[in-house]
Amino acid sequence: MRLSWLLFVRLIAGGIGFFPPLAAAVALDPRQYGLGASVFAMGLLVVGPLAQYASQGYMRALLLPERPQVAASHIVLVFMALLVSVLAILLLIGAVAPISAALFLFVVFALTICRLEEVRQVAAERQILSVLFFYILPPFLVTLAFTAAALLHLPLPWPAITAIMGTCYLLPALASVLVRGGRIASGLATVRPHHLRTLWVESRTFLVSGMVSAATENLPTLALTWLGVPQRVATFEVVRKLSSAISVFLHGLAIAFAPRLIKAVAADDMPQVIGVIRQNAKLSALFALVYIPLAVVGIVVLGMLHWKTLSIPAGIATPLFASAIVTCIAAPFGMAVAAFHREHWWIVGGGIGLAAFCATLLLAPVLGPMQTVAMAVLIQNIALSATITSVIVRAIRARLRRPSSPGIAAIGPAT
Repeated sequence: MRLSWLLFVRLIAGGIGFFPPLAAAVALDPRQYGLGASVFAMGLLVVGPLAQYASQGYMRALLLPERPQVAASHIVLVFMALLVSVLAILLLIGAVAPISAALFLFVVFALTICRLEEVRQVAAERQILSVLFFYILPPFLVTLAFTAAALLHLPLPWPAITAIMGTCYLLPALASVLVRGGRIASGLATVRPHHLRTLWVESRTFLVSGMVSAATENLPTLALTWLGVPQRVATFEVVRKLSSAISVFLHGLAIAFAPRLIKAVAADDMPQVIGVIRQNAKLSALFALVYIPLAVVGIVVLGMLHWKTLSIPAGIATPLFASAIVTCIAAPFGMAVAAFHREHWWIVGGGIGLAAFCATLLLAPVLGPMQTVAMAVLIQNIALSATITSVIVRAIRARLRRPSSPGIAAIGPAT
């Protein structure tokens, strides 16, 4: 795989991810979209622990044959069974409406298949195909569906919006299974107690960190609904997608470099480890220098269009773009966390960030809901990024101080 091609498709993915909330802001009922998007965000929140395990623990199992192997079908079956049990209890006590439970379950299933299939494609060195299936096709299909509904003058209530979003993520995932020659229903009847034990042992390290990571990503959308302004979700997401498109690109770099990094750390090949991190840092900085100014221009242009349903205050754009710069600085170190077995620091940094996020929401009566949530995103990201960066820097310096480390000659003394 040529990295230049991965860069190109990641740029396309970042751009396309901006269009679903833009289409919703311009063409759909803002309140209905906010409610539907909040259900989808809750699905992303619940899938977070599984996604974290998939991108790190499950990836390691696929790349390192000596690791205990867990079938993807077992992961899906066990995860969905647990979720159905919880939802059944909530339905019995009347804590959730049946339509909400059904849509939520569907969204979680679709996202579960997406996350597992993404890792399998990457492990097979099909990074570009992975970007196509999981970062380009889903938002493209969502935008197409929203645009078609607007052109046909079809009012979309929030359940229809949630169902559309889930379907647009499920279809590419199923196509990915077929492309790689997998069997969609294989292994569903072969779960044994030892499979459950293996799955628990291999995934437990990532569960809490996955919860923290998913909360970091999805709480802003949910916070706007909780603060009583779901009609502002689409506008907020337009700005956030423009500013955080860089995160999609950086995630692509991280997952593309992950196989090399994991193998290098396992072999204690420090020159290779340092080289991968440096290469990632250079590409991250280059992309930020090109993208962020263009995204700022895009925000200005959108503000000049004077769409009635899309008003973009500078008070929310500034904190969100500042958060994108923080992400760019920390990303090369973040991808090394699993390779250096420092996963618990995601929990520490993320926990501090979540506490800061929730505390910042108390400013809503003063700043207003949208600006408060934007500031909360920035403060939360600073806390998490500072923690992870400092941990990996210390780990690298500790390796470089070893007299026998082969990386000393290649990289020079630590500063």
